Amino acid sequence: MSRDEVMERLQFTRIRFDRRVAAIPIEKMDVLPQARTHTPKQVVAHINAYEALIVERLQAARTGNTTALFRDQVGWQEFNEQVWADSVDTPVHEVLEQSPRVFKELVHELMMLTDSDMLDDTGIMAQIDPAWLQGRTLAQVIGVDAFEHYPMHYDELDLAAAQ
Repeated sequence: MSRDEVMERLQFTRIRFDRRVAAIPIEKMDVLPQARTHTPKQVVAHINAYEALIVERLQAARTGNTTALFRDQVGWQEFNEQVWADSVDTPVHEVLEQSPRVFKELVHELMMLTDSDMLDDTGIMAQIDPAWLQGRTLAQVIGVDAFEHYPMHYDELDLAAAQ
């Protein structure tokens, strides 16, 4: 998948995510929807954390620093639990303000990549920790953590908007 294809899918799915978030009244952002384990605010914080993680990895790889981050050391389950727990006390306005800022940083970082970076194990991808890649291309792991990730939370956000 080329960089432009990654960007297109990222924008397409993120717009749908943002529309769902916008449909939730601000006073319901910190209310647990029926039969769910996380508030809409926590879902947004969760997405923010994954986007920030991609940004951090790409920036570290570009500067020759390690991309073996906390999430790789503890696994995605523990990383998620940490994010869910940390977001409980974060004010709704902070989470909502962070969301477009982190997404803008992600888009900026991705625009600095080439098609070769997305597909080959040379260049920036050679600097990425194998624990994140797990034999996949950079385009594929960006998909897992971003444009394939957003739709996993659409139902939760739709439910919150409907209640």
